Amino acid sequence: MFKYVFTKVLKNRWLLIGNVLILAMMTVLQFIMPQFTQYIIDKVIPKANFQELFWTIGLMLLAAIVLGVFNYFSTYYMGVMSQNTITDLRNELYERIIRQDTHFFESSKTGDIMVRLTSDINNLQSLISPNMLSMIGSMFTFIGVYIFIFFVNWQMALAVTITLPLMFVIYRVFRTRIRQSFLKARGAQAKMSNQMQNTLTQIELIKSYTSETQESDKFAEFANENRDYTVSATWNQAVFSPLISFINYLGTAIILLLGAYFVIKKQLTVGGLVAYISYVAMLQSPIQSFTRLLNQLQQSLVSYGRIVEISQVQPTILNAPNAVPFPDFHDRISIQKASFAYPDSSKTKTTVPAIKQVSFDIPYAQTTALVGHSGSGKTTLTNLLDRLYDLDSGDILYDGVPIKKIELQSLRQHIAIVSQDVAMIDGTVRDNIRYGAPQATDDRISQVAQLADIADFIRNLPNGLETQVGERGMRLSGGQKQRIAIARALLKDSPIIILDEATAALDNESEKAIQHALDNLLEQRTSLVIAHRLSTVHNADNIIALDDGQVVETGTHQQLMAQHGYYRQLYDAQFK
Repeated sequence: MFKYVFTKVLKNRWLLIGNVLILAMMTVLQFIMPQFTQYIIDKVIPKANFQELFWTIGLMLLAAIVLGVFNYFSTYYMGVMSQNTITDLRNELYERIIRQDTHFFESSKTGDIMVRLTSDINNLQSLISPNMLSMIGSMFTFIGVYIFIFFVNWQMALAVTITLPLMFVIYRVFRTRIRQSFLKARGAQAKMSNQMQNTLTQIELIKSYTSETQESDKFAEFANENRDYTVSATWNQAVFSPLISFINYLGTAIILLLGAYFVIKKQLTVGGLVAYISYVAMLQSPIQSFTRLLNQLQQSLVSYGRIVEISQVQPTILNAPNAVPFPDFHDRISIQKASFAYPDSSKTKTTVPAIKQVSFDIPYAQTTALVGHSGSGKTTLTNLLDRLYDLDSGDILYDGVPIKKIELQSLRQHIAIVSQDVAMIDGTVRDNIRYGAPQATDDRISQVAQLADIADFIRNLPNGLETQVGERGMRLSGGQKQRIAIARALLKDSPIIILDEATAALDNESEKAIQHALDNLLEQRTSLVIAHRLSTVHNADNIIALDDGQVVETGTHQQLMAQHGYYRQLYDAQFK
């Protein structure tokens, strides 16, 4: 865990070196401070020399001021280093997450990912806090003081040493208990976060089905679970801390007992005993600090495990070693004997292929339509064309270049998708239109808005392009969101367009209003149109009919109607 964190800390190595040097100087000053007390008791008081007393106290206060200044610089620069490191860790984890495959997000809980990016990363910050780094200085102090007290009086040092194994045993017993409690509490926190995320994104469903009580009960169950595990960890900590404190008091009692004996025997001065007690306190201080940090360490260890777990997930859809840019597309997309089954994350079921031995071409600058019942494999094919998944067998060729040999970024830059469920970001109309083309000018945005038949709507908005659309575009109608999605695709200016049920959620009037914008989008582009309403594919150059993941018919609308087959059945069922 420390290795993982401090590889990032070393990016700020000069801050780290500076902090260690400051801590070393603080250690020296802390070591010197008891010497002032011993000197005053053993030397100054017997001589009744007030001038020397004032000088000694003055030096002691000066040392305390210098110690405070060092402490200030250590705390501040440690905070800077801590924030830099945590920011690097969070950015690195975020980038790794968003580059995962589609299957990763389908099989992961959104709330759990959010907890790992926020709370779990924050917990690692305690490893590079001023308190934690001061532990390093405390260890230096521990070693130095331990050697010194043996030099002063080996009998008392040996007596104190007897208490150290007791502390170790207590720590070993409680460490596992506290860690397991925090591990379970972190899991419950992830469930709470996921429940909140589900609730906030499905609030309309909850309201319409009046399931507020049901959802509140679910959240309360996870909250109570988190409370119980946290209380369990707190109980163990509450028992652990007093036991460690008792061992420390036992060590002090032993020193007082033996020290008083040696003072009575004239083998140790009173000042020497007071200084020795101070040094024993310095010896116990790192152990006390460690016990206070035990909660943080155990939480950090749990969070570290959860972060590493997600960091070790490797995406499987990657660029080939010798990947090439997207070809100068002018011929066709060729799907050859393509088969694919969605991965089963539980690994307990036999996966059923979504498409089986599918073969057809999408000619350049023509419109190809995919039709079929729900679950026939239409959307699966669009996911494969954009390489959100890799084929189990067969191939997809773009002008003869296998899809796996094309650079991922280049491939996806040449494909624009407009789907039924339009994705909107929580920003302005401008932000949503130029998403993917952040350098686009307002003139270019106005041009695509005109082509998408949304320019008048934007002009009538109170703030025009600066109007906020709300989370998931909640302030817009379905037709308005579709037009913005079309404008976004026009701005991307990709040669290949995929319309995945783009008008399925609209009424007939809205669909007719948007059809002109779609015609502008498809003009002089290679397009694949997935349509539930067969009336929208009459004019397609070629229609592919899918059933149960297989191609059953191909041809134009007129040809397929004349065959009186599967397509005709679909068509008649819609228009009866």
